[in-house]
Amino acid sequence: MVLPSRLTQQGFSIKNVNADDLPSYIQIIRACAKKYVDENPAIYGKWNDENVVNEFNDKTGRSFFWKLLLYRETVGFLAYDIKDDKIDGVSINFIEKARNNGIGSLYMKHVITLAEEQGKPVFLEVMAANPAVHLYMRLGFKHHEDLPGFHQMVYSPANS
Repeated sequence: MVLPSRLTQQGFSIKNVNADDLPSYIQIIRACAKKYVDENPAIYGKWNDENVVNEFNDKTGRSFFWKLLLYRETVGFLAYDIKDDKIDGVSINFIEKARNNGIGSLYMKHVITLAEEQGKPVFLEVMAANPAVHLYMRLGFKHHEDLPGFHQMVYSPANS
């Protein structure tokens, strides 16, 4: 994925994630998801940074795991995994200052383009209370399955 000049001129860039990014990852996931966990402890349990560490380690094995920078500050993370029969593990996590500038839509359109080119469906899970579900629906994702506290969504390419 390449950021358009309007975003790079604003100071945004994308780099591959490395092990040194774990503290930033914990901080950003906490900023993005902790409120949903805290509001729904019966579904999600109690917030635990160790779960975030495990998630980070899992994502380092995915096909793509990038960090979004605003100048030199990490302001988000993007990931997906290309498998033989699907693209899954799609995630977007941005702190407030990185939101509402089109990067999330650009990223999801990038993933959708891959799906169309490869003829593979895209699967993602989103916390049920997360308003990002509206972005995914607007881009053609449909509800696939309801899981405890999550919606699993799928995008089916036209040529599948």
